[in-house]
Amino acid sequence: MTELQTVWTWLPAVYLFLGGLGAGAFCAVAMIGLVTGERFKTTVRFGAWASAVAIALGTLALLLDVGQPLRALILFKSFVNFNSWMTIGAWLLFGAILLDGLFALFWTDRVLAWFGRRWKPLEEKRSVWRAILAIIGIPVGLGVAVYTGVLLGVLPFRPFWNTWLLPALFTASALDTGVGLVTAYATLRERGEGVARLRTILEVSIVALILIEGVVLGYYLQTMLQGSADAARAARLLTSGALSLIFWIIVVGLGLAVPFLVCLTQLSGLVKRATAVLPLLGITSCLLGGLVLRSVVLWAGVPASLSSPSLMQILAGIRFIP
Repeated sequence: MTELQTVWTWLPAVYLFLGGLGAGAFCAVAMIGLVTGERFKTTVRFGAWASAVAIALGTLALLLDVGQPLRALILFKSFVNFNSWMTIGAWLLFGAILLDGLFALFWTDRVLAWFGRRWKPLEEKRSVWRAILAIIGIPVGLGVAVYTGVLLGVLPFRPFWNTWLLPALFTASALDTGVGLVTAYATLRERGEGVARLRTILEVSIVALILIEGVVLGYYLQTMLQGSADAARAARLLTSGALSLIFWIIVVGLGLAVPFLVCLTQLSGLVKRATAVLPLLGITSCLLGGLVLRSVVLWAGVPASLSSPSLMQILAGIRFIP
């Protein structure tokens, strides 16, 4: 019987999930803000704050796991080797927290008014500042989403992780969960003209993202099953082994199938939009599936050898450019 990976446990899974969730939510509300202006201000403000808090908490979980959180916080001294993915990721996370936080502040009227009394251009040109932060923040957010997969994907002695398909999978899941969170909030809280069209666009986006995530997940598992003996052994943990019930019921069933069916039901008009049951069911299943996806991928990442260096030692030594 294949033993599960136990070097990295729940803290890295929490980081991978929250980092992706925050990145996906920011990309969604930044696009909404750019396209619709202040029409859906409450949704944009919610998503901006949710994004900043999620990425900050996820980063805290990562720092706690590497064992030297205080040293890691001194970015200018600790992360200067830009040939290392650890350095690139650290600066991406720092940039995302800063940009998301500023974006959230510019969508919070009371805070913006307070700053505006001290420097009028901040409030008078708020639409310009919001657009600048959104345009800069979207690629940074996408970078954070990709990095949640690259963090594991660059480890050559973990064959189940060492593939470009893992960043692709985690990025699709990040966008799926982030857009799902924003959609649930908009469905439950937004009212008035244009809301129905916004919900439709968001729900169609979720359906497309779930299909993409499902295709990437299927191709990932197929590739691993047809790969090396170590990769196939790890993949079988999910498809038919110790993790199969969790994988099929929670990741595939609750995480993909339930939100997919909820969105199709909402789009079909079979259920009244006023009910809160379906949006709550959809987002709960979506978020649970996203968290458990990262957990089972971590647990299945059995090594190709007996050596298991610490996470900080591994990441500090990995170079992006040979």
